Amino acid sequence: MANRRTWTCRFAATFTTAALLGCPAMAPAQPAADPSSQLATQASELAHAGQFAQLQHLLENVQPTPAVSDLRDDLKHYQQRQTEREQARHTAFEEALGEVRKSLEEGKIEEALVNLIKAHSLADDAEALLKREEITGLIEQARLKAVEAEEQHDWVDALSLYRLLDLLYEDTRAFKADFERIAEHVRIVQLYNPLLLKQLYKERAERLGNDEEKEEIFGEDEEEEEIEDWTVRLAGIDRTMMEQSLAHAALRHIDKEGYTALTHGALEGLTLLLETEDLGEVFPGMADDQKLAAFKAGVAEQLEDVSRPGRRLTRGTSTTILDAILELNRQTVQLPDNVVIYELTSGATGELDDFSTVIWPEDYRQFVRSIQGNFVGVGVQIQKLDGKLSVVTPLEGTPAMEAGLKAGDIIARVNGKSTGTWSIDKAVREITGPEGSQVELTVIREGEADPLVFNINRRQIELESIKGWSHRDEGGWDYWVDKQAGIGYVRMNQFLRQTAEELDAAVAQMEQEGKINGLILDLRFNPGGLLTTAISVVDRFVDEGRIVSTVNGDGIQTSSQRASARRTYPGNFPVIVLINQGSASASEIVSGALQDYDRALIMGVNSYGKGSVQDIFPLGKGDALFKCTTQYYQLPQGRIIHRTEDAVKWGIQPDLEIKMTNDEVADWLEARRDADVLIANEDRDPDNPQITAQDIMDKGLDAQLDAAIIVLKAQNLAKQEGLAQRGE
Repeated sequence: MANRRTWTCRFAATFTTAALLGCPAMAPAQPAADPSSQLATQASELAHAGQFAQLQHLLENVQPTPAVSDLRDDLKHYQQRQTEREQARHTAFEEALGEVRKSLEEGKIEEALVNLIKAHSLADDAEALLKREEITGLIEQARLKAVEAEEQHDWVDALSLYRLLDLLYEDTRAFKADFERIAEHVRIVQLYNPLLLKQLYKERAERLGNDEEKEEIFGEDEEEEEIEDWTVRLAGIDRTMMEQSLAHAALRHIDKEGYTALTHGALEGLTLLLETEDLGEVFPGMADDQKLAAFKAGVAEQLEDVSRPGRRLTRGTSTTILDAILELNRQTVQLPDNVVIYELTSGATGELDDFSTVIWPEDYRQFVRSIQGNFVGVGVQIQKLDGKLSVVTPLEGTPAMEAGLKAGDIIARVNGKSTGTWSIDKAVREITGPEGSQVELTVIREGEADPLVFNINRRQIELESIKGWSHRDEGGWDYWVDKQAGIGYVRMNQFLRQTAEELDAAVAQMEQEGKINGLILDLRFNPGGLLTTAISVVDRFVDEGRIVSTVNGDGIQTSSQRASARRTYPGNFPVIVLINQGSASASEIVSGALQDYDRALIMGVNSYGKGSVQDIFPLGKGDALFKCTTQYYQLPQGRIIHRTEDAVKWGIQPDLEIKMTNDEVADWLEARRDADVLIANEDRDPDNPQITAQDIMDKGLDAQLDAAIIVLKAQNLAKQEGLAQRGE
């Protein structure tokens, strides 16, 4: 196993200054090394340390070869773009700060917060910015306004303010609890009375004078829109599921919360429902002030009893309390049992970590599909754009593509039902269905006077877990980001059952087409997936040793997975892994294990910090599940990367940090998405050409990828050839 201190020394300094940085003492004097080899090694070390200006200067003084000239050109363009990026960042910071002041003068607190978040992300010293007097004053105004909105039960305004404050203080989580509390109230209204929530958003848009937002929220044909019914969402929920969820949580959760904390959370969750106004039209009992007061008093009494110092509940006493609440409900407001059970259970699991939750019967099918890597549907990627259900792209070789659906199409109706108020989850549930069945999609397409109707037969769709650099005209992906230099590129969207095999196919395809001199593994915004798949991916690059283990809440190792040489790729080509704040779970296992073994250089910014293990337990008759955090992942060198509430360090820290601003990330993501869209040749517009992957490179939209290519090219210089100083 590689030594982390050696790694730091090797890449944090050039060989001329290694001893000064405290690296191991140099070996006894050896015969003088070849100067050309020394220069090549120095070039590689400068690149690994991110010292691109020094590398550029070094290469200016060596005799050019094709590889040297190519790298010099890349460095010149990179440095030029970095200078432009820095100038743009400073300009954008001052502009954002100016907008903060302007919004404050106009009394637009939320607008000021939005601009402050942008300025904070661009600041040289973000912490110092938040301590400025004008900024602390703004934050206090926003906090007081949020408190007032909550007191008035204006959940929409309160949510907006607390969300912005939470984003601003994301690292310290100073407003996390406030945001989550208000988000629960909004969830309740959205679930049980969605038309009311829509009206609240409309009124807010009118107050803010935002006609565009009002149109997006309210639409033109609201009377035709189908509203998701809470009875569908809560169908099949019963008391047994609640009791089993609490039992699993009490016995198995890593923090060992126990029945006291879980019951306390359950009662608080139900209290949030009772304190959410305007549900009387949905639940008549809540419109009766006397009955509602009686139910609130009973819940409060039980909550006070559970909160007594030293109170310790067993499974039996917890069940007795919750049964008493169910009975009191029947005697007072008479909410449906499944509503009370749902809210009690949600409150209980809210006491646990963010990843422990109940997967209710209505969500069961979607969850199973997400881990299987396939589903039955039409094969179209969708998103909500300006409030409309839009096609991002049809997937290659699917019924949607064969039927003629195109990127940019608006799916206005599914089987005759308007999609105006649908969530993405609702749309997925309606568009997917039994294999061989038919779904009717009514599409609005730019340039077409009338809606288009597509009747498409559903069939099995295999999800694409990896993508390459660009689409090939004949189908499939081109995995070369720089074919001449032999640098491959693989994006992993998530870790599904087929991911390792798809990676094998990509590597085999590149090996058939040329020599792999380096591979960029892009795990940015990869939220994770199957642990077994992450282990298989690491196994492709590491031939021996522990890949990952798990430990329980007491730090005791509970399992361990090791590498096997028979699965490892031959050739040992260099690897760079790109990560960012959206890289989580399995992505962090892969990047962290490869980092621990010095098998890859990790580049980008700090990852998310999701290093916990969730076990799945069936509930009821097996048509619901409880997902419970039971262990933490431990990387080969002993790191636990999970971000706990009190953590000051979490996730995977890159070996070479390359930052991109939020605007730069947004521009790159938009360009990458557009480049991935499949457009038939006859639909291409010569006056408005589709952005390509090469455009991303030429325009310098991805600084992290550009830096990775430079590092690999410099490393290949050290491996393949020496460098001769000019004139020597």
